[in-house]
Amino acid sequence: MTITWFGLSSFKITGKDIIIITDPFGKDSGLSPVRGSADVVITSNPNLSWSNNFSSISGTPFIINGPGEYNIKDTFIMGRMAENKDLGSCTIYCIEIENIRIAFIGTVKQTTLTEEQKEILEGADIVLIPVGGKQIMDFESATKISTQLEPYIIIPHSYKISGLDINLEKVDKFLSEMGSKHEESDKLSIKKKDMISESTQLLVLTPQR
Repeated sequence: MTITWFGLSSFKITGKDIIIITDPFGKDSGLSPVRGSADVVITSNPNLSWSNNFSSISGTPFIINGPGEYNIKDTFIMGRMAENKDLGSCTIYCIEIENIRIAFIGTVKQTTLTEEQKEILEGADIVLIPVGGKQIMDFESATKISTQLEPYIIIPHSYKISGLDINLEKVDKFLSEMGSKHEESDKLSIKKKDMISESTQLLVLTPQR
């Protein structure tokens, strides 16, 4: 399984038999629109231009735009309601692919998880979490929630990068809060059997344009 990052909360998750794209954004973000082929598109907020640019995704993807449970090509996806008073109601997801459990926390602004959210995210191997503050979760809440889940890997997203017109903070405060020790890469390629470390790893991905 491979994870790459486009920017904001948009990721490409590639399994053996499935490609998932999360929160595809359009050109009004200041970045080049997310493009590519996918079997599934997951949006944390279907009414937000940061995450609803479905027309740029080729093929005939199955679009998941809210809470529920979905089983597509042996990949199980669960969504639960989440909060963002600035950007509107949204959804938190758990993606189970190739025995790896991914917590996808997209355009969310909460200081803690609800019991329903904890129920589906508990035991997550990888946490994808926003850290840029302003209209989304800030670095302090992101640190609290991501460490609470005790994943194998934490990947921050939705922070200031070159070209982005949306007002977000840089990733630095989150890294400092987490202790600054981290790795950087253009992608994460991993199998369940590789997750043997007892400590959580912090991975910063380079956005793919």
